[in-house]
Amino acid sequence: MQLTHQYKNTKIQKEISGNADLLLGNDLGNYFYLTNGKETKYQGFFYADGKKDKNKLAVYKIIDQIKILGDSKITEIKNSFFEIERKSENNLSEKYFMPDGYNSLCLKTNKKTKAEIVLDVRYPYDSRQMGRVYNIKIEREHTLIKFTKRRNLAEDGLDDKKEFILYLAIKTDRYDYKKIGEFFSKHYQKDEDRNSYPCDRFVFKALEMEFKNAVFSVANSPQKALTEAKYVFDNFKELREKAKKDTYQKIKPLNISDEEIGMAYLCAENSINTLLVKNNNKKGAYAGLPWFFQFWHRDEAISLLQIYKLDKNLAQEIILAQLKTVSENGQIPRQRFFDAEQMKLQSADALSWLTERMFKISHRYKLPDDFKIDIIKGLEKTVSNLIQRKTINELAGSEKSETWMDSLNRDGARIEIQAGRLRMYNFLYKLTKNDQYQILEKELKAKVREKFYQGGILFDGPNDKTIRPNIFLAAYLYSELLNKEEWELCFDKILPKLYLEWGGLSSVDTTSSEFISKDTGENNASYHNGNSWYWINNLAALVLYKSNPHKYSEYINSIMEASTNEILYNGIAGHHSEVSSAKKQTSAGCGAQLWSGAMYLEVLDEMIQ
Repeated sequence: MQLTHQYKNTKIQKEISGNADLLLGNDLGNYFYLTNGKETKYQGFFYADGKKDKNKLAVYKIIDQIKILGDSKITEIKNSFFEIERKSENNLSEKYFMPDGYNSLCLKTNKKTKAEIVLDVRYPYDSRQMGRVYNIKIEREHTLIKFTKRRNLAEDGLDDKKEFILYLAIKTDRYDYKKIGEFFSKHYQKDEDRNSYPCDRFVFKALEMEFKNAVFSVANSPQKALTEAKYVFDNFKELREKAKKDTYQKIKPLNISDEEIGMAYLCAENSINTLLVKNNNKKGAYAGLPWFFQFWHRDEAISLLQIYKLDKNLAQEIILAQLKTVSENGQIPRQRFFDAEQMKLQSADALSWLTERMFKISHRYKLPDDFKIDIIKGLEKTVSNLIQRKTINELAGSEKSETWMDSLNRDGARIEIQAGRLRMYNFLYKLTKNDQYQILEKELKAKVREKFYQGGILFDGPNDKTIRPNIFLAAYLYSELLNKEEWELCFDKILPKLYLEWGGLSSVDTTSSEFISKDTGENNASYHNGNSWYWINNLAALVLYKSNPHKYSEYINSIMEASTNEILYNGIAGHHSEVSSAKKQTSAGCGAQLWSGAMYLEVLDEMIQ
């Protein structure tokens, strides 16, 4: 298969041996994930409703597959940033785009085409099979499909009360619609491979249709769906040109001669833009697609420098929104606009990352005075609560599953949590000139050095000598903890234990009994005990570059080469995935991960100034 990335007149192509997938998104949080090999229950067209619930962004899967009939082998896939395309042996070209501001997916082919429309309307994590009712109404100029989800006594233990109703309107340039209306069983091999069960599901073959141009529009009323489908179809060309223009205005090339790095940089920018959401009052950044369609506070905070470059107003709204969620213990929930149970789960380091990002943003951009006042108020409240409720034996404390390594029981005092607290004290002193914050910083710094730094290495915890890449997080968040020589000594000791030959870092010492070399998928055994995290890899490259670029050039170049290759040629084309197996480089976990792309961009921004 030939894979192509094209930005304006710049293009790179490569023959790849496997399959790469494609992804589109728009500013409302709708997205389309097109697989080109093994299928997954997370593929298809997804609709985000920002109005249904004032406290939640409701995401629904709508279309499972637009199955081209008589299709042949895919020979080329193309990422043009504002649209995606694939070509097959029979010279068929399919081009997809999603205009901002609309709940619509647009498809253009180069010749008359027949396709089956396979639906699976549901909440993305919902595996229930019962209570699904489709009603298909075919008119001369369009098709309208009404979906009703009812509770079922056998599955829910409840009566058959309606849960929700959605409408899908389909408009094409031809009027050849054939109703099928059948459920059939489908196996999702990609889910089986990653231990994501169930991997079999009954989906609904709604109809067969013939077309060259098609629009699929979703709404919670029939008239809205039909009106939008007609408008988008009638303005197909203009909306496509607008999508193209808007995309090229948002993402800007890097001044570098290396074509692959330059294209990967553009791809990473576009990936982050794809994950930005402005749907009514639900504004933020998805942690990743296709299945992390939530606003995770830690992930947003880590990615804020790049979000600020793309949309400073949205970045400022994210900062204020996060500060408003500070709890009595000085922490914030893991997520925003999600269900009540998730809101109870806390993040021990999200506010530390938010502080670090505000620290950097304030140095690079002129911030409004009222915005600075809001930041100071939010941080002072946070620090006061943290000192009272999240300080144990004079160290910053955290509970089980509150750190970024949430599959592990890392309760107590952890090294990156200390570094984050130190950055908070440091930033608040610079903002307020209140000597108390400087005293707190000095005292905690001394305590951390006493409890964590022994034999030229920083421990993961006072009583935990396990070597993990969290040392790089500490160096990034608060480089003042050690001097230059001490940091280098530390890196020299840990890199041989963590470095992987293909250009990544293991999440645990490779000689540890806990180390697992192959990704275990949705079973999180390898998650923080072997898997290599691309955001950490990129962050480590940046830390090493700032420490001693000449001495660590081999590590830096190897990491950046692996990340560039992953963005361009593996997983979802043009997006940076979540993790890799340790044994060999893979694109595993979530295919388009916010913080992976953001940290890749940050490394290059630092190197190519």
